[in-house]
Amino acid sequence: MNRKLILMTAAACLLAGACAKNQASTTGQDAQKYLQLWMEKYHPGIAPTEDGLYLLAETPGTGLEWTSEAPYVLVRSTIRTLGGTVSATTDEELSKQLGTYVKGNYYGPKYQLLGENYSYAGLDALVSGMRIGGTRKAVIPSWMLTSSRYNTQKEYLDACTSSTHLIYEITLESFTPDPEETAKTQLSTFIHNNFSDADNVSYVQDQEPDGTFWFSSDVSSFKEEDALQTGATIKINYTGRLLDGTVFDTTLEKVAKDAGIYSASRTYEPQSVSLASTYSDITMGGSSSLINGFKGALYLMHWKGQKANALFTSSHGYSSSGSGSSIPGYASLWFELEIVE
Repeated sequence: MNRKLILMTAAACLLAGACAKNQASTTGQDAQKYLQLWMEKYHPGIAPTEDGLYLLAETPGTGLEWTSEAPYVLVRSTIRTLGGTVSATTDEELSKQLGTYVKGNYYGPKYQLLGENYSYAGLDALVSGMRIGGTRKAVIPSWMLTSSRYNTQKEYLDACTSSTHLIYEITLESFTPDPEETAKTQLSTFIHNNFSDADNVSYVQDQEPDGTFWFSSDVSSFKEEDALQTGATIKINYTGRLLDGTVFDTTLEKVAKDAGIYSASRTYEPQSVSLASTYSDITMGGSSSLINGFKGALYLMHWKGQKANALFTSSHGYSSSGSGSSIPGYASLWFELEIVE
């Protein structure tokens, strides 16, 4: 067999998956060879960037250019394997097309902290130079799918232990040095537009309000005999929403059905709450494992039949981690509460 035919056979073997040993290689050098052959077959003419990425498509943004001084980027993203399988996406329409859409899940931009130990080196490289509103689609090589940082490509290749390459498609919505401060500004605007009677308050003793917790409740019609005593056990209904109105939890069956999050395995009924002299000691259903903003709202409710709205940033909620698939990291929350018994 001549040399040319040997080379062609080797390339076909890699691309067709017939050479399992090569595809499963855990060395950066072999992973690099495979990706080069894959690109030549499916995207000929596209050369790697200085960082080793293969830029497949780009729509330039018209807003501010990202700077490393604002390491928190708010992005919409879709991640695919080289075979085209979607492994993750924040795109609602794409999820519906794939049949993976779940009502009640959050679909939209999410914060990603860039930098060593926080994000892939390849993702940092992909965002670099982008402007707000822009979209990029690129192949991130396996050796760049690491949270470590090296000075040269050789060092990345030498440290690589995976042959998995991914296609990232991201849209840059915004960026900030501090998502909590950004959320506080956004919450203040939301309050101004929707709850002009809300007060910026604190539920922690001797702590000054800082604009991260707002409380709205009309108690003008209540009488002294309606007041609740410390230690009283009450029943409440509540509905939790994101600021865009999306319901993620409720005790009301109709609200759950209307929001499309109803579960037949759950009982929708008022929950038992034990009040206390401090917010941290408040329990619901015997559990104190409640987010501070929720307990703080209950601490500020003092009247039988009282209704209230509590709105707060993630510092009183689920912080940077979010909760499950319905509440993203750094999400501000809005709770409607009512004491029914």
